[in-house]
Amino acid sequence: MATQSTVSISSPELGLWKRPSALRRMGRLCWQYPTGVFGIVVLVGFIFLGIFGPAIAPYDPRGLSVGTPLTGPSAHHWFGTNSLGQDIFSRILAGARISLQIGGATVLIGATIGSFLGILAGYYLRWVDYLIQRSSEAFAAFPALILYFLIIAAFGRGVKTIIIALVISAIFSSNRVLRGATIIERNRVYVEAARSIGCTEKRVFFRHVIPNVLPLTIIIMSGALGAAILAESALAFLGLGVAAGTPSWGIDMSGTNLTSARFGHWYLVIFPGLAISLVVLAANLLGYALRDIRDPRLRH
Repeated sequence: MATQSTVSISSPELGLWKRPSALRRMGRLCWQYPTGVFGIVVLVGFIFLGIFGPAIAPYDPRGLSVGTPLTGPSAHHWFGTNSLGQDIFSRILAGARISLQIGGATVLIGATIGSFLGILAGYYLRWVDYLIQRSSEAFAAFPALILYFLIIAAFGRGVKTIIIALVISAIFSSNRVLRGATIIERNRVYVEAARSIGCTEKRVFFRHVIPNVLPLTIIIMSGALGAAILAESALAFLGLGVAAGTPSWGIDMSGTNLTSARFGHWYLVIFPGLAISLVVLAANLLGYALRDIRDPRLRH
């Protein structure tokens, strides 16, 4: 009689596949997406400066005549001094806090609520979509600068006023794109299959639709961070931002500094401009990398 031999599936000769450790998977992602690593390193540094920037600044960011006015970069003043004798390097370190507060609030409140409303409108349609979209159209017809002036009249000039204006703008500007993407997703075959096996609308919405539009949401949020920083800089440049003398990248790029830069003081606008550009670039690169990681269709 023939004997049957059995082989245990736990035998080491079979070379069973073992899931890589979390550290190994993270290292692989860092190798595949170097631009995302650059983005997150810059943003972490930006957050660190936003929290501790005023404390680690070598000079008082608001102090006058800490050095000779309009002095170029040197060993004592790495980025030079402005027309008031303030240290530009210290002001850039301290100015990160204003940009962090405004950009963070815009993303966490405005872009998050706006994205959820867009997904909600695209999935449920009917009166939900009508209410959200008509509100967005009404806001789009209202000049943003007039809205900002109204908020100034109500709350006064300052960081809180800028945050309120940018949050309202982010809520109504980000939902239209996600509405269109959600309408496409709700008509996919996998959504119909989920309904056919008895999944509730709530489960389909949270378990299937939202994860599939999440990559686009990440892109919108990263863009909102850069747009908020640029908007704050533009308002400060026009003299409509935070109070004069407050460390801010936009104030440091004001018209006074631009006038001085025409006469050879290039460092007055180059260094604040580089800080703004670097943070905006890092936010976009990190958003694209997270989009590729979350979207299986774009994953290498």
